[in-house]
This record gives sequence, structure tokens and C-alpha cells, in this order.
Amino acid sequence: MRTLLVSSLVVASALVARGASATPIPLAHHVCPNGLEVVVSEVHTTPLVTVEIGVHEGAMTEDDKYNGTAHLYEHMFFKGNAAQPDQMAYLARMRALGMEFNGTTSDERVNYFFTTTSEHLADQMTFMRDAIATPLFDSKEFERERVVVTGEIDRNESEPSYHLWHAIEQHVFWKYPTRKDALGKRASVLAATTDMMRTIQKRYYVPNNAILVVTGDVKADDVFVMADRMYAGWTRAEDPFKRYPIPEHPPLRRSEVLVQAQPVENFNASMDLIGPSTIGAHVDDTYAADLLQALVSDSGSKFQKDLVDSGVCVSAGLWYYTQRHTGEVGIDFEAAPDKTDACVSAVVAELPKLEAADYFTDEELRNAAYRIEVGRAQSRETTGGRAHAITGAWASSSLDYDAGYEAKVRAVTRAGIAGFLDRWVLKRPFVLGAMASQRQIDAGLTEEHLGTLVGVTVPPPAKAAKGGAR
Repeated sequence: MRTLLVSSLVVASALVARGASATPIPLAHHVCPNGLEVVVSEVHTTPLVTVEIGVHEGAMTEDDKYNGTAHLYEHMFFKGNAAQPDQMAYLARMRALGMEFNGTTSDERVNYFFTTTSEHLADQMTFMRDAIATPLFDSKEFERERVVVTGEIDRNESEPSYHLWHAIEQHVFWKYPTRKDALGKRASVLAATTDMMRTIQKRYYVPNNAILVVTGDVKADDVFVMADRMYAGWTRAEDPFKRYPIPEHPPLRRSEVLVQAQPVENFNASMDLIGPSTIGAHVDDTYAADLLQALVSDSGSKFQKDLVDSGVCVSAGLWYYTQRHTGEVGIDFEAAPDKTDACVSAVVAELPKLEAADYFTDEELRNAAYRIEVGRAQSRETTGGRAHAITGAWASSSLDYDAGYEAKVRAVTRAGIAGFLDRWVLKRPFVLGAMASQRQIDAGLTEEHLGTLVGVTVPPPAKAAKGGAR
């Protein structure tokens, strides 16, 4: 399960565990009269509380004009509102409450969270309400934050891996690429206005499109009473996705190969494909994808022995990005310059072998499921981690999906893995994106050459027209 955020990349840990499965975390649910869903997870081991709000918004809602504005809105959340006139007052109040805070923007969720001691629960709830329901969007603060966001774009563009990822995504999600780009376009961020922020607020920042999660040293009934009273003035609105539905990403029309010259020594590549979603007919394939990711990442697996321990590749792995609105599958691999062809050929040859009945043992299947459970439990050890997991599941799958997740993963069979591979990986169109040094490309590592290794015919580059424009 791959989770991509603008502010960070979170990868579930894969630690060996043996024994009983993790006990599901009990959650208490409530829906306020205005449609705000409230979830409480009581944890009384430490006197800490995290208050988090998740909004079903992000890159998935953005056309070309708005690409990057969900991210910009996230930054404006921590500015002035009806209760705190400007950012200085906002920060002063947070310091007085001892709150740690942050927010993230991804494809299908924007979330905001505050953590402090349980004695300040009422103050936390009030502070969150004022920030979510009454932002001011001061023009001076907006201009300052625009610089911060474009600075994030600058940092990402300084990384070779960002350019490779971005190019691949533009081709995998070829019809609606902005709806998978939470960072956003520089031009769109520079052209954004405070009126656009208000449009986003009116359209998506409504209680019936949000979830309030409180985790830690609290009583659920107390939180529900507070939420009903404190958030009553946050007005319910029309379901935004009835009027502004999320378009469905169409399948890839053909396989493609991309090669980028970057200041790297080793060859790095990713073969990306459209994957299953957490809604629709192929939900079970999402569990098989996650289990397969854990299986091939095990250092003792046949996959790692054949591709990495053999010395043919420096690294190799498979990942799945869990999403409601079109998931994604990728096979990443890296090779030393003198073993590029061998590594690419070995990866292509290895993928069909994953369907063989004897490729994974029963013990490997059990161990992989245990590692997933341990990773999920570790990510939810803190009040903040637990709150993030709940809003993430709510946005990109559902709370029911998350509650039954471990049992579903344990139930995955070899036939389930083979079905996932048949439907989403083998003999399906893909985008192979690679980056290498200019020296390696000049020596013959072209798109045409890679195409021959993976069975893709790459059309020759178009010839420039003779003569100038008249």
C-alpha cells in the first residue's frame, strides 16, 4: 500500500512478525446534524490527544487551472481566521496550547492535525473549528504562502527522481494527469487567487465532505457532544461530487518507453500500470496487490534472489498505490551501467514466474501477511499516526475496508495473486520510464533500445520540417 503525500512519502514498514494477528482498534462513530462524521479512538496510555480533520479533496478535483490549489489551500489553513486575525496570532495560540501541527495534501485527501495534552481538548476542538470553517484568505498572507509553495516545487524539481515520476504519471494518466499531481503546476500556483480559495472552500470544505477524528486520552461521548455543539455553525452543503464528479481515468492505449538524461550514475527505471481501485468490481485485487508487494520485498524471496542477490540488479520491487479513483501498480528496479540490459531483461522474465504455484511457499504467504499487520500496527502506535490512518482510509477506501483489511490480506491465495497479475500486470499496456546518465544514453541506451528489451515498438522521433515558417 503506497501512500503519496505532498509533504512526505510514507511507506509501510515490513518487519517480520510471528504469532496472532493484530487486534482491530475499536472506533466509536457519530454523525453530527450537519453531516460531519466524527470518529473517536480512545487511547488512555498517555495524556495526549490528536484532533484531525480530513477533507475528501486533493489532486483528484483539479483541472489544469486549479492544479496545485488544494496544496496552496492547505498552506492557507494555518493562517488567519475569524478567531485569529493573522498568522502571528494563530501561531501564538498554538504555542499557548503546546500543539504540534501539520497538514498534507495527496490525490484524494487533505488533512490537518493538532496534537497536545488531553486537558486542552476543548481548546483544540475550537481551534480546529475556527480554522476549517472561517478562513480569512488575507491577500498578503496568500502572497507569502504562494512563495512557500513554489519553493516546494523548486525542491522537488531539484531531484532527478521527481522528474522521472512526473513524466511517467503524465503518460499513465494521460487524459487527466493533473488529477494525479498533488504538488501542482508552478503556472497554476502563480495564477491562483484568493477567490479560487473561496471557491474550493465553498465547494469542498463542507461538513458532509469531511471527517473529524479524535484519538487519545478522551471519552467518545464527550467528543460527540462537543462536536455537535461546536461545529453546528459549519453549514452543510450539496454533495460536491454530484455536481463535480471525478472523471474516470481511461486505460492505457499502448505501452510506451521514456528515457531521461539525469545526473545519476546507475540506471533507474519504473514500469507503471493502471491498477485496481478500492471501489468497484476488483476490490479483492487490492489486497492481493498489497500482499504481493510484501512478498517480493522480502530479502529472502525468490524475487530478490533472482534479481538482486544474483547481482544482475542493484534493487527491484513491486508497489501498489491504494486509491478509490484508479489505483496504480509499479515495478521499480535499478542497475549498474554495465548491467542495464541484463537487469531489464531479467525483470521482464521474472514477472510471469510470479504466477507459478511453487514461487511462494505457504510460510512466505503467512509471513508477508504478518509483516503487513506489524507495519500497520506500528504506523498507528501514536495518537497522530492513528488519526492519519483513519482519515487516509476514509478518503481512499472506506472505514469498513480498513476494519476488515487484515482478514482480507490473510485470505489472499496464490490464485488471487495470479488473478491480480493477469488483470493488471501481465500482457497489459505499461509505461516504462527510465533515467540514466547522458553518457549512457549517448552509448546507446535509447528509448528504441529499451523498447526492444521489453517488447515495445518505439516510433522513431519525428523529423523537423525543412525550412522556416512563412
